Amino acid sequence: MTRVVRGVGWLLIVSGVVVLLYVVYLLWFTGLETERAQRELAETWALTVPDVPVAGEQPDERAEEVEEEEEVALGDAFAALWFERDGERIVDDDVLFVVSGATLQLLRSGPGHYPLSDRPGGAGNLAIAGHRTTYGSPFWSVDVLTEGDTIHVVDRQGREWVYAYREQRIVAPTDVWVVGEDPLGSGAPTITLTTCHPRGSAAQRLIVWGELLDDPIESTATGTTPQEIAGKVEG
Repeated sequence: MTRVVRGVGWLLIVSGVVVLLYVVYLLWFTGLETERAQRELAETWALTVPDVPVAGEQPDERAEEVEEEEEVALGDAFAALWFERDGERIVDDDVLFVVSGATLQLLRSGPGHYPLSDRPGGAGNLAIAGHRTTYGSPFWSVDVLTEGDTIHVVDRQGREWVYAYREQRIVAPTDVWVVGEDPLGSGAPTITLTTCHPRGSAAQRLIVWGELLDDPIESTATGTTPQEIAGKVEG
């Protein structure tokens, strides 16, 4: 009987160690993988994205740039993303580079753009998915967003678009309407962020919405360059 008890005890210990190692892998090593991918995206971003235009640029110049937008290959840097409250960064201390595509494989590199959704600053809905746990957990605390907070997106033309936080909701994974063209029914240009809920589970989805505030001429008044944006990740 003593041997059986001892055997069960060792089995429980070994099982606990295995579980612990798996948790370490999920939270630590997957994070290192994403951190490495984000640095690579930052390097290519600084090389391929033009400087953000300064305030006062003529609208007709900007209209010409919109018409020349390129198609971004799956896995390449699609946009740069961050969140602010009263001018201070929240949700994540780093700029998050968004990849083109939203498959599980691509989301290992960071947040991913739903390919059928709109571009940054578009008239429709810009939809972005991100992990809440593992692989850097870019949307770990996206639920802290509240009225007055802003979501900043820089596209590959170097234009910064600012969205005002509107609301968040918990839905079923099958509720794909949340990434549709006009999920809020407001007719306004929208951004949708999707992530798993609760943390550590894929049972539901946490959805965060924002609406476009300004055109990029006003929102780029800070003069942030792609090199400076990349440096916020590399530094």
